[in-house]
Amino acid sequence: METLFRITALSLTAAVMGLLLRRKNAELTSLLSMAAIAVSLMSALRFADGFRELTGAVRSSLGGGETLLLPVLKCLACAIVTRIGAELCRDASQNALAAAVELAGALCALGISLPLILSLLKRIGALL
Repeated sequence: METLFRITALSLTAAVMGLLLRRKNAELTSLLSMAAIAVSLMSALRFADGFRELTGAVRSSLGGGETLLLPVLKCLACAIVTRIGAELCRDASQNALAAAVELAGALCALGISLPLILSLLKRIGALL
């Protein structure tokens, strides 16, 4: 909880500084946002240990969970990168680029999930 408060305080400080910088040097605003995002994500990585334990338990309970769990984790990473990338483009007033990032993210997630969909269809076919 303390980490979340720190990340929020950092983000709000960066946002206020960005508003002040935007008047004189708009390019620095985007760099400031990217730096704040990097620091925030590095701080949030502390919580990844619990997630690793959970994925290990899911893998062992599924037996061969690599084919099922890995695409889900990759889609999650794809969604995070897409969201942050699109918002950075919008902050730079590049809405068309933001739409392109979102489209690329959707296609990437679809491509990643195809093996999962095929695997599930095979398992359903085996049950029938």
